[in-house]
Amino acid sequence: MQRAAAILRCFTKTEPELSVTAIGELLGLHKSTVSRLLATLKQEGLVEQVSETGKYRLGLTLVTLAGIVLENIDLRQVAHPYLQALAEKTQETVNIVILDGDECVNIDGVTSPRPIKYIGRMGRRTPTYCTAAGKVLLAYLAPDQQRDALPNNLIQFTENTIVTRQHLLQSLVQVREQGYAVVHEELQPGVSSVAAPVCDHSQSVCAAVTISGPTYRIGADEVLSFLQPLQETAHGISAQLGCVL
Repeated sequence: MQRAAAILRCFTKTEPELSVTAIGELLGLHKSTVSRLLATLKQEGLVEQVSETGKYRLGLTLVTLAGIVLENIDLRQVAHPYLQALAEKTQETVNIVILDGDECVNIDGVTSPRPIKYIGRMGRRTPTYCTAAGKVLLAYLAPDQQRDALPNNLIQFTENTIVTRQHLLQSLVQVREQGYAVVHEELQPGVSSVAAPVCDHSQSVCAAVTISGPTYRIGADEVLSFLQPLQETAHGISAQLGCVL
């Protein structure tokens, strides 16, 4: 069993196909032993032989098994340590948000330790079009999906709320190009936020990580200082979900 597992680990991105001789040299095993183990792995679909070269590569059964693992990864469980670290670094409230219809839903978060702070309670629902997380989630949707994720009427919550679809769609193009969204007082007066996308094993955006707090603490300079740790957090969660960055 250990030798068979060792053979599977020999295959890498740079060496996706290997000969019996190459595997034997890597593991210090005799060719006959490697051939026997490869025959068993091939029978189970864990490796396959390339007819043109006689070399071996990983089999499609591994894709099925990996899919089972990836589909059962708990986003909240994976994300929480990253959210804690980001909240500690920024001293602001950090949430991870998913799309549900035409609303965003906070599924986990860590609240700022400061006396004056944004409270992003778990389960809170907010509109997609006037929050940083919502704009990130909208930006990576196909045009028809964007239409489904927008309410028929864009309610103006503050003087900064974008209420014309053309203006909103133009802003989403910019969000996708720059890889993050910033919102200043579009949903609530005095509250600003910045968000970045999280991708899953299918390389699709499945969530957004957002930093939120009082506008006087999240101005242009603060947003710039938050971007690197925010994007590192989003990339870290994405990698744990199986996204190849």
